[in-house]
Amino acid sequence: MYKWLSVLSMVVAAQAAAEPVIIPAGEYKPAVLLDETVEVVVMPAFKLDAAPVTYAQYLEFVSENSKWQRDNIAAIFHDGNYLKSWPGNEQVPAEYEDKAVTQVSWFAARAYCDAQGGRLPTLDEWEYASNYYLQQQNLSDKAYAQMLFARNSNPTAYSKQHVDANIEHLEYMHNRVNEWVEDYQLLLTNGDDNDLLAGSCGDSARFMADFGDASYATFFRYQSRSNYRPQSTTSTLGFRCAYDMEK
Repeated sequence: MYKWLSVLSMVVAAQAAAEPVIIPAGEYKPAVLLDETVEVVVMPAFKLDAAPVTYAQYLEFVSENSKWQRDNIAAIFHDGNYLKSWPGNEQVPAEYEDKAVTQVSWFAARAYCDAQGGRLPTLDEWEYASNYYLQQQNLSDKAYAQMLFARNSNPTAYSKQHVDANIEHLEYMHNRVNEWVEDYQLLLTNGDDNDLLAGSCGDSARFMADFGDASYATFFRYQSRSNYRPQSTTSTLGFRCAYDMEK
């Protein structure tokens, strides 16, 4: 028999997330050149959740915002599979409470982050934080590529793994779920009318900064993102929130 995590037990079971991680200002060279005139992007400092949002955290959100519950969400904000695995509006399987929440649309992810006083990270912010994470972990380009391709070879298995919402450093950037970003379907800015990845892989690959292991792995993530619509709710797509630095 399944045990469900509900609002009644949430006070005990829900995880209190740690403070967001400060991502220091700096520069990075995108692996995919969305604008061929910009090879280096200068990034201001910002904050980012250390881990993806968990089922327990999202359950707390929908309990306080009923319009984002499974049976109440407006049809224009999802594709019909929003929180499909949940047995009720305020119930999730107890064994899922510490896993990255999935089956959440771009619209819903934005609403969650807004309720936390944040927002979805931009594509540049997420990719810049990814580079920062790889440097923290001292991961080689080859190790990073192997990690990313391993997840993509069996994304469902990786999405079901534990997430520690109390960590104080960046984690799970590449080995749990793919993640929503604010501008996940940027158009080319060099005069083309087509989306970056609308053509064949060969056509699109000309926008890669180089053809090393890391760039190819990152390019694969860009290509995966291009398949989504804002209403998409998949079992392998989650999110984390970003926050502006206090002025």
